[in-house]
Amino acid sequence: MKKFTLVAAIATALTLTACSSTSNEPAAVKARQDAMQDWRGANDILKGMVENPANFDAAAFKEQAEFIASGTEAMWAHFANEADKGGDSLDNVWTDAAGFKAKADAFDAAANELVAAAANATQTSDIEAAYGKMGESCGACHKEFKK
Repeated sequence: MKKFTLVAAIATALTLTACSSTSNEPAAVKARQDAMQDWRGANDILKGMVENPANFDAAAFKEQAEFIASGTEAMWAHFANEADKGGDSLDNVWTDAAGFKAKADAFDAAANELVAAAANATQTSDIEAAYGKMGESCGACHKEFKK
């Protein structure tokens, strides 16, 4: 378990260091970009286990799934104010707020479903469907609301 947590911490630190810069964009833009990078790091660990079942570590998988699911409320708060436009977000995040909320709710449900599947997982096949659903949800939102 520790090797996956350490890998995530190192990847996150390197990403945050490489991406840090001064910007005229609102603080919420940087906060959501940082949070997305953190999610990407966690997802990379999950994906590595899905793609190579021999590396499946149930405790590490559960930890990373819980990390993603626990950050959704804070993530969506960074999109609440139209004055926080910027980054890679399209304007329709705010002009179609109901559509964006529906995608966010679908992601929340998929992330929670993954946590539930991970709770008792002993092998990759126990989480594959839920992991795929979370990935599809993530991609659907990005397709519609990200540059």
